[in-house]
Amino acid sequence: MTKQTINGTIQLEGARPSEGLFPLEKEYTRVITTLSRTGILTLLPRSENLGVIGIDGKEYPVPTQEQLQKVFTRNKELVDRKMRQGFNRLELTPMAMPLPRLFDLMKAGILKHAAEGKIYQTRRSASDPLMPVRVNTEKQVWVWETLRQAIDTDELVYFPQEYSTNHRGQTKLEVVNNGRICAIPGWSAGLVESLPIMPGQGQGRTVGGRRQLEIGYSPREYLQTLQMEAYQGETGKTLEDFITKFLTCLETTNEVSNDVSDDNALWCLGQYMKIPYAEVVPAGRWHRPIGRARLDMHRTGNKLCTKSLGVSSTVRLGT
Repeated sequence: MTKQTINGTIQLEGARPSEGLFPLEKEYTRVITTLSRTGILTLLPRSENLGVIGIDGKEYPVPTQEQLQKVFTRNKELVDRKMRQGFNRLELTPMAMPLPRLFDLMKAGILKHAAEGKIYQTRRSASDPLMPVRVNTEKQVWVWETLRQAIDTDELVYFPQEYSTNHRGQTKLEVVNNGRICAIPGWSAGLVESLPIMPGQGQGRTVGGRRQLEIGYSPREYLQTLQMEAYQGETGKTLEDFITKFLTCLETTNEVSNDVSDDNALWCLGQYMKIPYAEVVPAGRWHRPIGRARLDMHRTGNKLCTKSLGVSSTVRLGT
C-alpha cells in the first residue's frame, strides 16, 4: 500500500515523514511525454498500448504509473537511501529496443533540432546563456564499426561484474527478461542524479555519505568504486541509457549531452566486449569540433583518454 498526497507525491509505506518522498506522478508525466516526443514510444499494433518493439519482435508496453508505484513500494528502503544521496529523477530506458533503431532516432532528433535552429551546448544551469552547436551535414551519428557489428548480439555483454572472461554478465535478451534490471519486462526503471555535467576531479560533493562520481578514471576503477557500500544499488549506463538521455535532453532543453569539449564524455560502464586484442567498454559523447555524436569503445584500463571521460550511474529498481 502507498499513500498519495494531493500534489501527486508518493509516500512509501513505513517511511519517516522526511524520507521516502518521490514525486512519481509528476516525474512519470514528464518522462512519458518526452519519450513520446522523441519517437521512442509508438502505438503497438497488437496490444494498442504505447511502447516499443523489442529485438525479439515482441511488444513491450511502457510501464504504467500504477506498475511503477508498486516497484517503488517494493524498493522503498533503496529509494529512500538513494534520494538522500541526490538521486531525484525518474529514468525509463527501453532496454528491449534494438540499438540500430535508437541510432536512427538519435540521427533524426539531431537533424530535426538543427533544421529548427534549436540545438545548443550543454548548460550547467538554466541561467547560463544558450550557445549554438553546429551539426555535421554528412554524418550526425558515428558508430565504430566493431561496435556496430556486435550490437544486439551475445558478443556485447551487459552488466559485467568484472572485465574478464569471468565477467558473469548477461546477454541483451537475458537483461530484457531479468526482473532485477527490468522491473517491467523490457524496461529499466530507475533513479538518476540531476547532473548535466559530471564533476571534475576534486569537485564532487559528498551527499548522504556518497561522493559524487568524478571524471578522469578508467572503467576498471569505476567498476571497483561502484562495488563500495556507498554506491550500493547503482549500475553503470548502457548505450540504451545514453541514447535515451541524449534524446530526452534534446526534447526538453534543446541541448546536446556528454560533450567531450566539456570533459563530459560518458563511459557506458554497463556493457563490455572482448575483442581479439583487448577488453573494451563503449563510450558515448557529443564531438563538438566535428558536430556529431560518437559511439566507440576503449580499453577497460585506459588511462590515456580518461581526462574527458567519466561515469554517471542508474539505481535500477527491480522486482
